[in-house]
Amino acid sequence: MLTMSARSGRSEAVVETLGHARDPWELFHRVSHEPLPVLLHSSKSDPVMGRCSIIAWDPFLVLRYRKGRGAVRSRVREANFAGDPFPVLRAELDRHWVAPVPGIPFVGGAIGYLGYPLRQWTGERSRHVTTPSPRMDLHLAFYDRAYVVDHAAGLTHLVSTGMAESSPSRRLEKQKLDLRRMREPSEEWTGRAAAGTDAGSGSIKFLMSREAYLRKIRQAQEYLQAGDIYQVNLSHRIEVEGDWAEASLYQQLAATHPGCFSAYLPFEDHAVLCASPERLVKLWGRRVETRPIKGTRARGVTPGEDCQARSALASGAKERAENVMIVDLARNDLGRVCVPGSVATEDLCRVETLPTVHHLVSTVSGILRDDSDRVDLVQALFPGGSMTGAPKIRAMEIIDELEGEERGIYSGSIGYFSFDGDLDLNIVIRTIILAGRTAQLQVGGAVMAESEPEAEYQETLDKARPLLELLAGSDGRRREGIEDE
Repeated sequence: MLTMSARSGRSEAVVETLGHARDPWELFHRVSHEPLPVLLHSSKSDPVMGRCSIIAWDPFLVLRYRKGRGAVRSRVREANFAGDPFPVLRAELDRHWVAPVPGIPFVGGAIGYLGYPLRQWTGERSRHVTTPSPRMDLHLAFYDRAYVVDHAAGLTHLVSTGMAESSPSRRLEKQKLDLRRMREPSEEWTGRAAAGTDAGSGSIKFLMSREAYLRKIRQAQEYLQAGDIYQVNLSHRIEVEGDWAEASLYQQLAATHPGCFSAYLPFEDHAVLCASPERLVKLWGRRVETRPIKGTRARGVTPGEDCQARSALASGAKERAENVMIVDLARNDLGRVCVPGSVATEDLCRVETLPTVHHLVSTVSGILRDDSDRVDLVQALFPGGSMTGAPKIRAMEIIDELEGEERGIYSGSIGYFSFDGDLDLNIVIRTIILAGRTAQLQVGGAVMAESEPEAEYQETLDKARPLLELLAGSDGRRREGIEDE
């Protein structure tokens, strides 16, 4: 066991390292009864992208924002604000800065989601009015302690900053107490059993019919033919009624569809169950990386069919064009905040295989300029171009017009802003939102001038099928209904 600290003029983080990697789910279960527990879960083993999982709980401050109004609430203060939430986020992150600890990606910080509606504050404003989402546009909770499980190194880091306390002496006492409880939890500090019966689902409800979605694709192609855009991502929403134990459902999701950027966020009125394979942006030091996914093929049933599907995706002109357009968009977005000449495409159109689909994935990197910070970086990239199309502003205007409703959490980002200045955010896809007896998911795909509407619609069903089968009990009972819809 190793204990170390990082000191600055304003704060310090204390880290105790255990010589083995604990099960993230077991650690989350320990704290699941505490206020606002969160799990950022690398459920897919990957020595780089899926290296660490983070478990945090009982935040000392929460930043929430919806429809132009927000609030910052802590145990000692509450401040309401209106307008742009990004300066408020920057101020709170600056106020709670902690020096880095080598080898530890998260030394306390803000964890939560940035919803798609935040595009209104990134310079990507649209002219169309959409029906608002019932969820928060932004929900970030600030945590002063966490478990950080390093799967690659086989280590578990216990992190505490004592940030919830203002005086140095009380902060030190809290750090000692935090580490002791994290190392040797009391009998009372155990999670509660999740509610629900895992009874499977009722009927599947497509909120946009097949005919309506095909019509929207054709409308989008009129804009494409007129030269307004080169590509646009159109999505539709699906709801399922049922009675699920949300924690158990997340475990099944993570086990059957592992992702490097998975997350489980159980809030009071809803829960977010995410198995995303896509990174919006990572910042460590001044180095930046984004990994857009664009281009999808369903996996084959037999090994031969699967190999054929993978090869067809790798050589597919349409899918490659989709990906290259979004890479160009990502390079342009990064160019707004990165050192001139530092933006580079490190990997172009590489095929990655997931349990149910093959994807084309590219990697674009850069070096953040000294006069830009991580909030500037997020504003430059958000929302991810793979979820909008290009040019981004016009594509989002068309999305608003054709979809008619705010996407909410879908197409936004989940992840962390570490107190030391680093961040890692995903793109919210392959995600279930549970609220009461309703499970909601959203799927979409890139539309281009040469797209075949029926094939584009089928691609969205290929993406939805594994989640719908999971909600139906993972036994394929609703497979035929999914295909026929």
